[in-house]
Parts: sequence; C-alpha cells; structure tokens
Amino acid sequence: MVRKLVSISCMALLWVAASMNAAVAQDDQAQLYDAVAPEGSAFVRVLNVTGNSVEVTLTSKINPQRVPAHQFGGYRFLPPGPSNITVAGISLDMELAPDSATTVVYDGQLLLLKDDIVEEPQKAQISFYNFTDTGVALKTLDGKHAVVDTLDPSNNGTRMVNEVKVGFSAYTGENSLASYEAQLLRKGRSYSYAIFGEAGDYRSIMWANSIDATE
Repeated sequence: MVRKLVSISCMALLWVAASMNAAVAQDDQAQLYDAVAPEGSAFVRVLNVTGNSVEVTLTSKINPQRVPAHQFGGYRFLPPGPSNITVAGISLDMELAPDSATTVVYDGQLLLLKDDIVEEPQKAQISFYNFTDTGVALKTLDGKHAVVDTLDPSNNGTRMVNEVKVGFSAYTGENSLASYEAQLLRKGRSYSYAIFGEAGDYRSIMWANSIDATE
C-alpha cells in the first residue's frame, strides 16, 4: 500500500498538442490525439494498483472511465478549479490548477500524485515509479547501466532518451526484481514504468501514457 503523497515529475502532457502531427504520423493509435485540450486545462488520471477493475467518474465528464487492474488510465482534461473524482465508490475533492497534471493512485484509498508538465518533443520520456518497500533502480536488462537511479520506496524518477527500442529491468542492488519487455520509445511520447510489492513477490507495469478525450 502506498503510504504517502509522492511528487511525480516529468509526465509530459503539453507535447500532445504541440507535437500532434508528428505523433499521429508515427503512431498507429492516432485516435488518441484527435481532441486538443483547451488552453490552461488540468489533466487527471488514475493508477489502479488493486487486483480489480474500477470505474472512475469525474465532475464535468459525462462518461465514466474503466481502469483495469494494475494499470494506468488515460489522462482526462478538465477545466481548472474545484473537482471531484470517484473511484470504486470512494470520492475525493480536488482543487486543480491550470496547466497541471495529477495522478490519483487507487489502492483501496485515493492518493494524489502531483505531476510536472514538460515539453521536449525531440525526446522520449521515461517515468519510473517504485512502490515496493526497498530501494529500486531502473536499468538496462543486463543491469550494467542505470536509466533511473535508485529510488526510495514510494518515489519516482524520470529520464529523457532518444528514440530507441529497448527493454528494462528493475534492480535492487545486483538483483533483478522484474523486467519490462522491449518497446519502441518514440520521441514526443512519454512512458510509465512501475513496480509494486505483491504478496511477497513483485509486479511490474509498463504503460505508454495517453489522453482519454471522451466526455
């Protein structure tokens, strides 16, 4: 269970509008970028760390969003100001700043993670989340090169990289806890990697961040 609020950095969102044409040309999932968020929007998504799919509702949105077990939901854009999120029947009031991004972690409770917004369309962005009870680094599969240096429990780090197809592994010291299959990290896109402690073992999540433009 995540025990504290975490300041999450570098979850690039503004690039969605700025590099839309390039992203659509490169990505088969072009429908993700059909809608452009109004200027000054706030972005909210859910990270569901439980073993059950959950329904997410937001004030100002008509349709609920379904977030599967152990997955990130797509970011939804909202007008700044007071808002409310409900996940699996649990509600939380939020005050959303303009041009902000928030990840709401659901682990039976709701915790807000404040995300920074970064524009760097010529790089791919990696965000790594450590939700274990030990220090963990994100490294190349062979463990020789750190991509994101060792993070304390309930913390995160980021790295900007050139476009490349690569796999990673989460290491504590010299021991690999979990691996992530190789995927093409496209410039102008952002990707989330997370590791969780689960029943004495570890679960990894790899996710290409996206926008859910449904109303």
